[in-house]
Amino acid sequence: MDGTVWGDIIGIRPLRPTDAATLRRMLADPEVANLLYEELGGEVPSTLLLATGILANRLARRPDFGIVERYGRLIGSVRLWRLSACNRSAMLTIYIGAKDQWGRGRGTDALRLALRHAFGSMGLNRVELHVFAFNTRAIRSYEKVGFRHEGARREALVRHGRHYDVLVMGILRDEFFAREVERASNTAKETKA
Repeated sequence: MDGTVWGDIIGIRPLRPTDAATLRRMLADPEVANLLYEELGGEVPSTLLLATGILANRLARRPDFGIVERYGRLIGSVRLWRLSACNRSAMLTIYIGAKDQWGRGRGTDALRLALRHAFGSMGLNRVELHVFAFNTRAIRSYEKVGFRHEGARREALVRHGRHYDVLVMGILRDEFFAREVERASNTAKETKA
């Protein structure tokens, strides 16, 4: 597949306007939306609006990737945004919208690929993300690749009549690559055993 960079189990490739219908179906799922949006209940953007946004991001050279399985099925998205050239930093948003792929390591693999791009060819030094405190599966994934807890927007989110924190997590270039070297070393040891 043209433009796809492969990890251990999935790949990431630039999003295409033709991905908009699939993304819209994922975003319209209430379980997916519950993990992504602070404001629920709004209308999901139309396929045309999503396609236009994908095209605009592509033209502006903003990293906006589709997460794909080996045979090409789009299962989610990872995006670097709020790019700051002078601070060499960005925000990251990631989701697996294909619920049959939840809990199978796809997000963690895509996260590693996106961070390799961010800290490699983009030359960033810091990537930050926000995650809802009840999204323990995502938090474990972020910690696994080296994100650290930096703070919380206390009780900033309401779900089902209850307040939750929105956690702020970040990772630095050196932390990520140190974790990747450790991971490669552990994999090599396991292979020899």
